[in-house]
Amino acid sequence: MGDDAVHDLTAAYALDALELEEARGYEEHLAGCERCREELVALQGAAGALAYAAPPARPPGELRGRILAAARAERPNDLRSLRTYRRRTAGFAAVAAVAACAVVGLAAWNVSLHNRLDRAQVALRGVPLTGAKGSVVVSGGSGALVVSDLAPAPAGKTYEAWVVEDGRASPAGTFAGGGRTIVIRLRRALPAGAVVAVTLERAGGAPQPTQKPFITSAPL
Repeated sequence: MGDDAVHDLTAAYALDALELEEARGYEEHLAGCERCREELVALQGAAGALAYAAPPARPPGELRGRILAAARAERPNDLRSLRTYRRRTAGFAAVAAVAACAVVGLAAWNVSLHNRLDRAQVALRGVPLTGAKGSVVVSGGSGALVVSDLAPAPAGKTYEAWVVEDGRASPAGTFAGGGRTIVIRLRRALPAGAVVAVTLERAGGAPQPTQKPFITSAPL
């Protein structure tokens, strides 16, 4: 793998999208590459925020009923077990009360956490693609192109990403394709309203697109 190709794996490593062998090779490279270490630190905050994109989790409504049903199932079979039963149910009630308080506390914490992350989620968003499975993940004025199941570029060719604003295309990085998921950190700022596009170009890339893009994003 060429040096430039290893640099391009930083975004995929931050998203834990590399195969095991690729990750090991990248980590060996990372130990001696200050550029990749700096890029990885910049990307890890955005990657971590993706974990909180799901809505807040609420405790199941039937939880209280299950706790009460379990308590009712613990009935004394005779008078001799009554005292033991009372001790056990008293302890169970205490545990149930603690569990119920914990559930309420966790729910409150969950909602509070998501409220604190609201602004981060607004800044971090996915913009869908046309022409391929994937999206552009935008964080502030920068982002990454995420594409799934894209065939390798033919021999002597490369895929090239572009940021298109007001009809002007600016090169944003090249990549070879192949693999289950490809994550390319875009090397251009992503202004509001711009579009990310992908064309197939000669090896090494081109200063301007030579053909119509086959992948385009919705406006950012």
